[in-house]
Amino acid sequence: MRENKDLEAEIHPLKNDEVRNRDANEVSNRHKETKIKPLRKFGQLSRCRTAAFFLVLFLSLIVVFAFSFIIPCPVRPVSQRTWTRTFENAVSYPFLTLWDVNRDKVTDVIFTFKYSNDSNINGSCVAEGFSSPCAYVTVLSGTNGNLLWQRALADDIQHLQCGIENLNGSKSSGCLVIGTPHLLTAINSSGETLWILKTSFAVGLSVIGPTLILPDLDGDDVGDLLIFFTPTDQVSSATKLIFRLLSGRSGDPIGQEVHHNVTERFVHFNPLIHITNTGAYYILFIQGTVQGVALKDIYIQATGIPLPAVKLNAVFLKSDPEWEKKTDPVSRKIEISSSRAAKYLQQVDVPGKNAGTLLISTKNMVELFDGQSLQNYWHHNTSEIQGAPVSGYFNMDDVSDFLIEDFIEKNRKKVTIVDGKSGTILWEEDLICRTNCPQPVSINTVSQSTFLFWGELPMQTNGSVPEDLTESRHYLYMVHPSHPNVILELKNSTENVLAFTTALFEKSRHACNVLLTGQPIGSEPGLLTITKQKLKKAISLSTVRRLNKGHDDLSDDEIKKYLYIMRYKS
Repeated sequence: MRENKDLEAEIHPLKNDEVRNRDANEVSNRHKETKIKPLRKFGQLSRCRTAAFFLVLFLSLIVVFAFSFIIPCPVRPVSQRTWTRTFENAVSYPFLTLWDVNRDKVTDVIFTFKYSNDSNINGSCVAEGFSSPCAYVTVLSGTNGNLLWQRALADDIQHLQCGIENLNGSKSSGCLVIGTPHLLTAINSSGETLWILKTSFAVGLSVIGPTLILPDLDGDDVGDLLIFFTPTDQVSSATKLIFRLLSGRSGDPIGQEVHHNVTERFVHFNPLIHITNTGAYYILFIQGTVQGVALKDIYIQATGIPLPAVKLNAVFLKSDPEWEKKTDPVSRKIEISSSRAAKYLQQVDVPGKNAGTLLISTKNMVELFDGQSLQNYWHHNTSEIQGAPVSGYFNMDDVSDFLIEDFIEKNRKKVTIVDGKSGTILWEEDLICRTNCPQPVSINTVSQSTFLFWGELPMQTNGSVPEDLTESRHYLYMVHPSHPNVILELKNSTENVLAFTTALFEKSRHACNVLLTGQPIGSEPGLLTITKQKLKKAISLSTVRRLNKGHDDLSDDEIKKYLYIMRYKS
């Protein structure tokens, strides 16, 4: 058999090669078929992915097209550079409030006044149960000055606070109105009443000062309130200060009254909430000196609940060890400063520190204290301070500086900006002082602040001071630290200015001046005017006044252009 095979191989050598080649080809073809099958599957998957991509792209284009051309976008009203609203036969309270009432991202203007004849107005005094004339809370659109709503809310109004978040547990913000006969009324952004403080809880008492907004004390997830009273017959010579905790949801009292003995009249009460570096809450107020009471002590006295039994996770209901050492063990009050006859108490934020600093002003001195240790940093002497100092940034740092207005003699005042670090003078100028001169304001630019104040430069009266300033013009000036030798005269008018402020009406966009002029409460009714003007517009129409402090190389137009393009921030 072996020989036959060898012979066959010798006789047909090519035949054996063909067989081997055929066998090899068959094996190769089988391998190719095995490889082609996965490749075909991969190709099909790739085509599916491509088709899916183009399908998604097509759908996306349809959506973009629909939103761009088919579905109309809400039209946002163009914010007017200037608008003016007038009311006839009216007298006004000397304050106004800014708050975005209609949630259009533009700040609105709120003020209060009285009509001499309101019988034709919806929601008039009589309809609301008040005597006529009564006080109306009025809201004007910051965009164009249109009337958003108006409502009679009290016979008389002492204070108005707006923009309080989650008032009454509602998702929107609201306002608190302190007045008579209702001691406190909470309203929502539409002017509707949320709750009224029941007068039966405050018989024989008068409300003083603004209401303080507290954290949630009663566990209903709504922030609560602290309101202050004095006996009605002791407002001018009070011997007792009464604390009253109120529910922010219902206005009902939390616990009972807390009495605090005082020794002097409440000329400048000005309460505020101060948080120490440990997170403890203290209520500070002016009573001759500046005094403080721990919120924990007020809560315990009001509710009668010992602190260990409080079930709330209330970290704010605790004491600060450093402040506890300075607290009188009997009266449970702490004396913040020994300066007598304090007039103004202000908090100044410091990055990274809860306590910040405290600025305390008396008639003849302004002092800055550390908000935790109560250490005195510096003091600045004054002759007779005119109003609360205004904070801003004159230096290129993160420390607040202060503009102070000081009477130096009859019909004259000195406007001074002092360094927040040392109390040294950075800028000052003497001005002629008008009667009932509005308070100065500041607004932040990207790295510093613009300061605005009222008065009259002596150069405009040839250095002489008029004897009678009641009928003279009111001048509004602006100064920025980039050009300290120049001030802009933004406005001059003979109108009676009741209130003035400057603020951002749109976030990081439009800084605006708001001016309320007309007749004050107690005067004969007349024309009441409220005007909003963008600061850029006021700068473009302003007059450059050069001071005798140094030389500025830029022309008037170059200075105005530099200040015109300046950006503002909140």
